[in-house]
Amino acid sequence: MKVEELDIPDMPDNMLIQENPTQKDEFSDIILGKTITPISYNQYISNTQLNNTSKNTEQKFKFSSVKIMQKLTVMKIKGLYRKFFIKKSHKFYKFWSILMEIVLTYNIITTLFFLAYENPKGIILVFDIICWSIFIVDIILKFFTEQHDKKNKSIKEFRRIAKRYAKGWFILDLAAILPLRSGGYEMAEYLLRMFRLFKLPDVLNITDGNGMSYLLTYFSFGKREKNGKITYTYKARIIASLVKLFIVIVFIVYFFGCFWYWFQGIVKNYKYSSSKEEIDDGSFENDSKFEGLYGKDIALRSSYFMLTTIATIGYGDYLPKNVYEMGLLSVIMLFGVAMFAVIMGNFNNAISYYIDSNSSYDIVSELTVWIKQLESLYGTLDTKMRQKILNHFEYYSQKDRLKYLAKNHWEASSPEDLISINQMYVSELSDDIYNTIIENLFSDFIYNYKYYFAGSKIYLKIIPHLQPRRFIQGEYIYKQDSIIDELIFILSGGISVGIFADDKFEKLLAFEDGRTIIGDYTILTKFKNRYAYLAETLCEGFSIDADAFVKILDNFYPGDKTSLLGFAIKRESTLKKLKKNMLNKLEKDGKKKVKILGDFEVIIPRAVDINSASQSDIQKAISSFGESGSNMTTQSTLLLSDIKTRQELRDACIRELDNADPDPNPIRQAFISE
Repeated sequence: MKVEELDIPDMPDNMLIQENPTQKDEFSDIILGKTITPISYNQYISNTQLNNTSKNTEQKFKFSSVKIMQKLTVMKIKGLYRKFFIKKSHKFYKFWSILMEIVLTYNIITTLFFLAYENPKGIILVFDIICWSIFIVDIILKFFTEQHDKKNKSIKEFRRIAKRYAKGWFILDLAAILPLRSGGYEMAEYLLRMFRLFKLPDVLNITDGNGMSYLLTYFSFGKREKNGKITYTYKARIIASLVKLFIVIVFIVYFFGCFWYWFQGIVKNYKYSSSKEEIDDGSFENDSKFEGLYGKDIALRSSYFMLTTIATIGYGDYLPKNVYEMGLLSVIMLFGVAMFAVIMGNFNNAISYYIDSNSSYDIVSELTVWIKQLESLYGTLDTKMRQKILNHFEYYSQKDRLKYLAKNHWEASSPEDLISINQMYVSELSDDIYNTIIENLFSDFIYNYKYYFAGSKIYLKIIPHLQPRRFIQGEYIYKQDSIIDELIFILSGGISVGIFADDKFEKLLAFEDGRTIIGDYTILTKFKNRYAYLAETLCEGFSIDADAFVKILDNFYPGDKTSLLGFAIKRESTLKKLKKNMLNKLEKDGKKKVKILGDFEVIIPRAVDINSASQSDIQKAISSFGESGSNMTTQSTLLLSDIKTRQELRDACIRELDNADPDPNPIRQAFISE
């Protein structure tokens, strides 16, 4: 159809689109099979914006709904995860760690045995399958177990725990549980299990408070706190290091014995195991006539051969036969002997250090010679005094952990000398290394008094001044009204705090498990000591000179002094209340309390008067009243002087007002009337 054939009337220029969309006129046409209803441009724009807005709103609603559902799902998953989350302080984790360390040790020992001597069967095979199942459960629990980062901060998020575990042990743990034995690859499975050897150092660390070390606390090796933390004495740590070295030696011998026997079984009858005459040199197994022996008997003989080899003894009863065995034995002798020598050296050093730290023979001998020289000049000492001196220094030398690290406060010429690192052997060390040594030597002290130091590092400056102290049962550490010249930290033993009433010790408070501080209130406030401290059992601890302690606080830790004084005041307040209750009880029991100015208290029997009192009682009463009277006189003089000064100032002010203004003055009148 041609355009010119259409009968289209003329259309005004301004009528391209009808304003009323409902009208249909002759300009409506069918184009390409679609009917177009003309609308205005403004209507078209508004409809388009409305449609877009509605679509965007619907999309946003759908998007927000999905997002809310996702958040709810994540919250539910996190809640479920927290429900099954295992904290390292939880008892389940402690007991699971014990189980895992036992299973790990058993699995490593038996795997080496299976690899070298014979495959598992019977009840041994059943135990091996049970261990395999436990390792699978352990891998799953690893994703639900709390971890700590390098700064010892707790990690509780699943994503971070999973990421950390994946970068660490996950691949090795997964490889170690592959059941290749079911496919006929026993040796491959046992070799993959050897990855667990790298976990042995954690098992051998029996002072970390987990696993076996936690189990040993049931046998009183280490002290378990309420929060699960394990603390050890200095002696226990030395013993633990000796036990660890001994176990390492035994395991190295067993490991080399198993590895040696497995290797010789692999290489026997190889190409180069024959001589030039094509005669087979044989193997270690055949030459040693191990055929027909049980696996445990072969393991014992093979371990014995390795022990004699790496110890450079070599009795000659067992020898390598072919070139492969000789090559491996050469490597074992090069590295094994060196490693064995280092371990034995550490073992000997640990024993020597233990003996030195618990021996006082040299010091006591020198002290005895000195006492004899002293007696030759000034006469014989009292027997009890002599024995007391010897016992003190003998104990001191046994329990002195610092040795050359100790600082002598009496040699300090300035406060800086009290905290400077100028001791022999460590003066060139960095602060970090020096502090690490101090923290390792006194880990039990630091943990027992962490509540007292409240996160402060002041203990690093106090520890070099600590001296060992011991108080036998029934000995008074400090008596009432005595001068306190040392701050004492009791680590073990029970003490009681009380007062003397009518020459009898009355107990106010008892501390039974150490962790007791004696003298801090008196030292920090310079008030008189009002209580007696009695050793109920054998007590051991450390002390620091009072002046050195105060100087360190005043010059370097003034902020911490307030915190330490707060602890002391709180304890003193408790004792004061108990003392008041005790005095009331004594009064009800037939005694009366006489209270003097300055909180000075005397207990006098109700029925006894001054005529029937003993001379010592009268002297005590006179001394106490004299002291109280002196205090009262001093305070009265100061008070009268203050009143006189105020009166003089008042009179002078009135005179000035009279001279300045003869007329009545309201200020003057008010002042005079007052």
